[in-house]
Amino acid sequence: MRNERLTYRILLFISALLIAACSNDSDEFKEPDNCLSMVSFTRGDEPSNPFTVTEDYSPVGVFLVEGDGTTQSGRFVFKANETIWKSSIEVTSNHDYAIYGYAPANVGTVTLSDETLDGATMTFSNLPTVSSQDICFVVGVQQVNNINDTKNIPLGQFGFTGKSEKNFVNLLMDHVYASICFKVEIDPEYAALRDIKLRGMTLQSTKATAKATVTLAANTENTSPVVSATYSDLAGTGREAQFFDSDTGVDLTADAAIQATCCFVPTLANDLSLITTYDVYDRKTKKISERTATNKLPNITIARGKRMTMTLTVQPTYLYVLSDNDLDNPTITIN
Repeated sequence: MRNERLTYRILLFISALLIAACSNDSDEFKEPDNCLSMVSFTRGDEPSNPFTVTEDYSPVGVFLVEGDGTTQSGRFVFKANETIWKSSIEVTSNHDYAIYGYAPANVGTVTLSDETLDGATMTFSNLPTVSSQDICFVVGVQQVNNINDTKNIPLGQFGFTGKSEKNFVNLLMDHVYASICFKVEIDPEYAALRDIKLRGMTLQSTKATAKATVTLAANTENTSPVVSATYSDLAGTGREAQFFDSDTGVDLTADAAIQATCCFVPTLANDLSLITTYDVYDRKTKKISERTATNKLPNITIARGKRMTMTLTVQPTYLYVLSDNDLDNPTITIN
C-alpha cells in the first residue's frame, strides 16, 4: 500500500510538471497586444499592376523610427495559420513612428542612416548582382484597424501613431532591381522535326555583389519618395541566379512562349549572359541529347523598377540541309 501511495504521488508530481511545461510553452509564444503586425504588403510591378506578396518574402526586415530618433530593428514573419505578418516590435500608445523596411530580410546587409519621421537613407551591402527574387523596399505605409482592412496605401508616407493594442499596418514596396522577362519559344519549322523540353534558365553576371543606396523623403502628394537610388562597389568574380527549373522539362511550342523573369542590378547593362538548359527529342519521343546554350545578352539600358521583355527562339542555323549536328544542338537566337 505504501508503494502504491508513493507511485501515485510521483505520478501527480510528473503531471504537475507537464502542465507547467505546457503553460510555459504557451506563454513563450504569447505576444504583447501592442506589438506591430502587418496585414499585407504590395509591390508595384511593371507595367504598374500591383499585386500582394505572400510568405515567399518572409521575413520582411523593418526599421521602426520614433519621433525622438530612437530606432528599433526587427522582422515581420508570415504566420500562415493566421494569414498575417507578426513581429515582436512593441509600440507605445500615442507615439509617432515611421516605418522603413525591405524584403526579403535575408538579402545581404541592410543599414539605415539619417533616419527621421520624414525620410531616411537605406544601404544594401553585399547585394547579389543577379537574383531570382525581386528585392524591395518600403515606399508607403498605411495604418489599418484590423486584418480585413484593405485601404489604399499612399506613396510617400511612412508614418503612423501607436495604439495601446492592435497595431496593424499595410506596406507598399518598390524595386531595388531592374528585371528581364524571358519568353522562350521554338521555331515552327524546327518544331516539325524535333521536340524541345526546357529544363532551366540561369542569369549570369561576371560580378558577384554590389551596393545599393536608396534615399527616401516623405511627402503628402502621393508621389514616389525615392530621391535617389545609386549602385556602386561592384565586386567579386561571378554570380548566377537560376530562375526557371523543371526536372522533367516543359514543352516549347511555336504558339505560346514560356515566360520567366529574373532581376539584376541596373548598372550591369552590358555584363549579363543567359544559360539555357534543354532536352532534345525526336518525333518518336526518343531523347536525343541534353544541351546547354550560353547567350551573351545585348546591352540592356533599363532603369531600376523597370522590366523589359526578351524573346528567345530555339532555331537551327541551316535547317534546309537537315544537318544532324544542327538538329541535335540548335542555336538560341535573341529577338
